[in-house]
Amino acid sequence: MNFKKIKIGFLVLLFFIFSIPTSFAESKDVSISDFPLRFSTSTFLQGNTFRIYATTKNNSNLDLLGVVKFYANGSQIGGDQAVSIFAQKTDDIFMDYTPTSYGNYKIETKFFPWETSGDDPSNNYISYEINIYPDADRDVIKNSDDPDDDNDGVLDTEDAFPLNPNEQYDTDGDNIGDNADTDDDNDGVPDIYDDVPKDPNETTDSDKDGIGDIKDTDDDNDGILDLQEEKIGTDPHNADTDKDTVNDKLDAFSLDPTETLDTDQDKIGNNKDTDDDNDGLLDTIDPFPLNKAPVIKIENQHYLLNKFSQYIFDASKSYDKDGQITSFLWKIDGNPKEGNSIDLTFYQNGNHEIELAIKDNNGETKTQKFQVSVMNLSLYIQISLILILILLAILIYLKYIADAKNSKKVKKANK
Repeated sequence: MNFKKIKIGFLVLLFFIFSIPTSFAESKDVSISDFPLRFSTSTFLQGNTFRIYATTKNNSNLDLLGVVKFYANGSQIGGDQAVSIFAQKTDDIFMDYTPTSYGNYKIETKFFPWETSGDDPSNNYISYEINIYPDADRDVIKNSDDPDDDNDGVLDTEDAFPLNPNEQYDTDGDNIGDNADTDDDNDGVPDIYDDVPKDPNETTDSDKDGIGDIKDTDDDNDGILDLQEEKIGTDPHNADTDKDTVNDKLDAFSLDPTETLDTDQDKIGNNKDTDDDNDGLLDTIDPFPLNKAPVIKIENQHYLLNKFSQYIFDASKSYDKDGQITSFLWKIDGNPKEGNSIDLTFYQNGNHEIELAIKDNNGETKTQKFQVSVMNLSLYIQISLILILILLAILIYLKYIADAKNSKKVKKANK
């Protein structure tokens, strides 16, 4: 027996026995590419946070430790994620990400083992391409589906700056929003000095009615057209030309600061006029110095009336220049009767007194008195007709019968 060969074979056997476990012990591989990346949503929006999921798998018989890192377009997302994986087990990790811009993104996940010996670096990396949709107002509606991308209350179709919540309009089209533009209509006058900052043809709006003075026919809004003010001499840009605190339209003397009223319209201001309402009473003794007395107008006013006949006296057309009539009081021979018109029938001949008093809303009363004569006109008419008939009979007699007698006498004389 060759002991030398036996010895060599035994050594080779020992080497083989001890070399196999050693090779298994050196395998410390963890893979992250065995499972795909997953996401908490299928639609990725700008400004909207979503979660990225990854899975690591321990391919060895040893419990292993390491770190997982997430990346978006090459920049790390958040911090390192420590993992500890039991032998032949898996471990899930995740990371939240909020993209601040939109476009194509490359999401990557990498595993970094604590011990690199025995690890296969080719399976420590996984990536996925996603598209981030723009969502300017962060309302979780992508811009292509959102009618108001910047959520400023103005629809995109009407918004000169649909992605800027601070701007909506660009009046002069200079690509500077009106809020930031110091001269919105680009007329050379800064907005702070421009009464009509949105109209390049207007800069002044004297009455602040939103219509520039060039277009406005009444710049000071005093009720008098500018052309008329130029004729009468008042200031078309000042509603109170004489500065007496009374609007030119309401001022009877808009160029005289000492006068504002002319109650009786006699061209003399009330301050100088001694009879403001021109009623014949001086203001000092007139209980209503600024009130125009009502005016009495009586229609069908008869002075000679027929006994037993009905007559209407109508005062409904009476008026008050500066107010309205509040009452009509008639007196017929001292007997009162109300109404703007009355029906009268007299049963006694002679003179009768009629009085009408009208009062206006300021309490001033105007009175008118007149007399009517009543007689039995029907009787007089009948007598007159009889007398006329008698007179006609006499005339006929004289005309025809007398002439016939005279004619006979003439014929006898001629024979």
